[in-house]
Order: sequence, then C-alpha cells, then structure tokens
Amino acid sequence: MEKQAAKRRILVIDDDEQVLMTLECVLENAGYETTVAWSGQEGLALLRSNEFDLVLLDDYLRDIEHEEIFGEIRAMANQPLVILTESSLTPETRRYFINLGAAAIVRKWAPCEEIAGEIRKCFSDCTLKALAA
Repeated sequence: MEKQAAKRRILVIDDDEQVLMTLECVLENAGYETTVAWSGQEGLALLRSNEFDLVLLDDYLRDIEHEEIFGEIRAMANQPLVILTESSLTPETRRYFINLGAAAIVRKWAPCEEIAGEIRKCFSDCTLKALAA
C-alpha cells in the first residue's frame, strides 16, 4: 500500500464567523488540514504551539497588530507562507503587507476556487524555489 503524503496544514485567522466556517469547509474539502482562530491573539497562540504550512490572515484584526504576527512568523525556524485576505485595501496598504511578508493577497469574498487556487499557486511557487536552491 502506498504511503500518502502528509496533508498541508493551514491556519485561518479571522474574526468573522462566516468567513472562518466557509474557508474551513472549502480547505478541508480541498484536502488541507485546517485550523481556525477567531482572533489575532488566538492565532498567535496557535502559531507558537503548532507548525503550519500556510496562514490565511484577515487584513483587519481588532485585537492585535499585524506586525506582531509577521514578527513571530519571521522568527520561526519553519516559516509558514502568509496569504492576506482583504476586504478593501488601497495599493499602498497592499504594498505594506507584501513588505511585511505576505506571499499573496486575495479578496476576502472571492469565489472559493479563487482562494484555493491562490493557495495552490503559493505552495507550487514555494516548491519550485526549494528545488532551484
């Protein structure tokens, strides 16, 4: 019997219940192991105690500054990719999040397949970079 590859682990950090439930369902159905955090602080605690391959991060969190989350990620030995889910960012704000370390930015209310496609693209790009190194 062939050994199955380990599922990629994704952490979704958002304070909107509908977004969390939708993304969790979509990502689980796409074959990812998905963990959800209802706040930035909860997400930070999960990042400190677990390894994730990717973080889907809301562009607006009431309880924490994004710099703190990105700072924690940059300090990790195994840094997860970060995709920011945005509701309405200006070009300047998009550049700011890319400079902080976001691998990509997707619209929060984009069709589920668009979000899943961006995740696949980020994982694929990461694999290509590792092979080229």
